[in-house]
Amino acid sequence: MLVYNTKKFILVVALSTIVVLALTFSLSIDKSFVTAEIKDLPLSSTFSSNQGKVFVMYAASLIKTFEDSFGPLFQKETGYTYEGEARGSVQVANMIIDGLRTPDVFVSAGTIPIMKLMNSSASNNNNGGVGKSSANLAQWLVKFASAEMVIAYSPTSHFYSDLEKARIGEMPWYEVLSKQGFKFGRTDPKLDPKGYYMIITAKLSNIYYNDSTIKQRILGYDENPKQIFPEEILKTILEQGQLDAVAAYKHEAVARGLPYITLPPEINLADPTFSNFYRKAFYTLDTGQPVFGEPIYFSVTIPKTVKNPDGAISFVSFLLSTKGESILESQGLNYIKPVIEGNIDKVPPSIKNLLEPIKQLSS
Repeated sequence: MLVYNTKKFILVVALSTIVVLALTFSLSIDKSFVTAEIKDLPLSSTFSSNQGKVFVMYAASLIKTFEDSFGPLFQKETGYTYEGEARGSVQVANMIIDGLRTPDVFVSAGTIPIMKLMNSSASNNNNGGVGKSSANLAQWLVKFASAEMVIAYSPTSHFYSDLEKARIGEMPWYEVLSKQGFKFGRTDPKLDPKGYYMIITAKLSNIYYNDSTIKQRILGYDENPKQIFPEEILKTILEQGQLDAVAAYKHEAVARGLPYITLPPEINLADPTFSNFYRKAFYTLDTGQPVFGEPIYFSVTIPKTVKNPDGAISFVSFLLSTKGESILESQGLNYIKPVIEGNIDKVPPSIKNLLEPIKQLSS
C-alpha cells in the first residue's frame, strides 16, 4: 500500500511537472506573440496614458469642434492626454500675460491675441511658473483656417419666420434684428475677437447699405450689456431659447446644426478680395490699439508657458495635418494653406518642415 501511494505520488508529481512545463512553454509562446502584436499597433493603442498631458487654451467658438471631435481624435491618434479650456481669445492672452494660465498651446480667433503675447512679457509670477522675463511670451504664429461672420438664430424664436425670410433674401437681415423686442446676443469686444468683429461688420454694413443707422439699430452702443454674454455659453443660451439670434462664425452654426443667415462677402470678413473695404471700419481696444477690419484667420502658437514641448508640437502638427484639415472643414471652417508670421527661426523644426513647401510657394 505504501509503495502504491509513493508511486502514485511520483506519478502525480511527474504529470504536474509536465503540465507546468507545457503551460510555461505555451505562455512563453503567447507572450512573444502578444509582444509582436503590440509592436505592430499604433503607439496610442498601447501607451495612451503615458504620453503626458497637453493643455490647450483655445477660442471658445471652437468648443464643440475641439471637445467633441478634434481633442478626442488627437488623444486617440497620438497617445497624449488632451485637456482643453475655451475662452475668448483676448481673455486667454490676458490670462497668460498675468500668469493665471500656462497652456502648452494657444489657438486664437484672429491673430491679434497671439500678437499681444508676441509683444508682451510676463509681468509677474502669479501661480503660473512663468516668472519675470524680458522674453516675449510667443515668438511666432501659424494661420491655418479662415472664418466667416454669420447671424445664427434659434428655431424656436418668435421671429423665426422673419429670420427665415432674411436667410433666403426676402427681407434685409438688419431689419429683422432691428425689430422691437428682438433679443440679439454677442460677445464682449474687450475679451473676444468675435465681439469686435461683429462691431466692425455692423460698421461696414452702414457703408455697404448706405444707411448710417444700421449699427445703432442692431447693436446699440459697443458695450451694450443687454447683448453681451460670455463666449463659452453664448450658443447655449441661444439653444435654450433665451435669445433670438447671435453673432457667430459659420463653423459654430454648422457644428451645432443651427440655422444661419449668410452675410454679403463685403461685410462677412471672410473674403480676402475685399480686404481694402474691410479696413474702412475698426474697433479700438482698451489699450488704444485700433483693430481694423480684415479677413478672420484662426492661428496657433506654442507660448513660452509650455510645459510639455513634445506634446505641444504633436498637437500643432496634428492640427496642420490632413486629418486635422478634414475635421476642421467638416465643422464648417475654411482651411487655408498655413502661413507663418513672426520669428520663423523659432518655429520647431518638425512644424516648420510641414510648412516648408508652402513657404517656398508663397515666397
